[in-house]
Amino acid sequence: MSAVVKGHYGAWASLALLMAPYTQADEQLLGAGYLKSYGLWQDAVAPVSAEQWQWQNSLRLMLDYFPGARWSLQLHYELQPVYRDKPTPEVADGSPFSTLNNSDNRYRIDDIQNDDDREEDHWLLLHNLDRLNLRYSTEHGDLTVGRQVVSFGSARFINPTDIFVPFALQTLNQEYRVGIDAIRYQAALGDFAQLDVGAVIGENAEKANSGAFLRGRDNWRGKDVQGVLIALDEAWLVGGGVETALGDFGVWLETAFVDAEPAHYWRHSIGSDYALDARWVLMLEYHYNGAGASQPEDYAGLLRLQPYQRAGVYLLGQHYLIPALNWQASPLLNVTASGFFNLQDDSCFISLAAERSWSENLYSDVGVYWSAGDSLEPDPASATLQFGSEFGTYPVSLYASLRWYF
Repeated sequence: MSAVVKGHYGAWASLALLMAPYTQADEQLLGAGYLKSYGLWQDAVAPVSAEQWQWQNSLRLMLDYFPGARWSLQLHYELQPVYRDKPTPEVADGSPFSTLNNSDNRYRIDDIQNDDDREEDHWLLLHNLDRLNLRYSTEHGDLTVGRQVVSFGSARFINPTDIFVPFALQTLNQEYRVGIDAIRYQAALGDFAQLDVGAVIGENAEKANSGAFLRGRDNWRGKDVQGVLIALDEAWLVGGGVETALGDFGVWLETAFVDAEPAHYWRHSIGSDYALDARWVLMLEYHYNGAGASQPEDYAGLLRLQPYQRAGVYLLGQHYLIPALNWQASPLLNVTASGFFNLQDDSCFISLAAERSWSENLYSDVGVYWSAGDSLEPDPASATLQFGSEFGTYPVSLYASLRWYF
């Protein structure tokens, strides 16, 4: 266990004592959180990963302090003890073998350092100061300074305009987006219109790790419309999206153009959802990824490029079809299924999950991640491994979880 973690235990214990609601005049203190535990089994992926199982745990403490009508302070801290029967560094590095939420600190000025992930250690302790921000609110808008969520998009599955630390497909705990450090002003321009402008301040406050954004959104003739402009150190993005209804169908379109020397590319997502009845909802989305490659042998080289290092791109191919189905089996049981199909290399990633509510605060989940496609193959020219397909490298995974909220 790192000295940094030990040094923070007293502070977090004090925070836990403050979790009960407190109110005095205009002053208010609210506490909440959750405790989650996941049991995970993953099949072997030859020749790079053996069969393994993990026990992932997560404690999140959340504190909101309102000293007056206009000011608020938000603090979220998450501690994740993880046990692996076969310690491998890939568990926490955002690879296809990792199902952990990747708290990448590229868009954080500074961060608490986690323990080194050594191969001989079965236990891995991850901790994440995920929110720490001060907000000032008026009738004209909100000014927020500090660690917060900055996310954009209209699509349901892949958001071309959302480039600040999006979730990977296989992440188990997707309840809260990773917080990044930013100064942000959200101005209310009307009943539905909003102007959102801010600066993201990255690692060591260096220009290479920082950026700025501008987003406008409104409702025009029943359609939710938004436009986004993002400037990074060596790249910029311009995009937008629209959500509307066509009869009984919900429809969305999101698009973005990125200029990141030497790469220039478009990304698009278009889709629809339809309620078959009160219990069944069907969704379908097509995604085009202009940053990707058309041949699997070119996938490995993409991972070193700017779109994958700094612009939130993680899919390696170009054309995807994403169907999904949601079944509300009962008021207490919900079942979801979705698939990501790479239309060029004939690989797919399938997710099936069921959620059961036991009480207002207690839930359980079971699920499976299943993939199909050619796995890693030796490259005779370089004597290294290369992708046979995109999703063929993803291990089959089974998991069960228990979640308690307080």
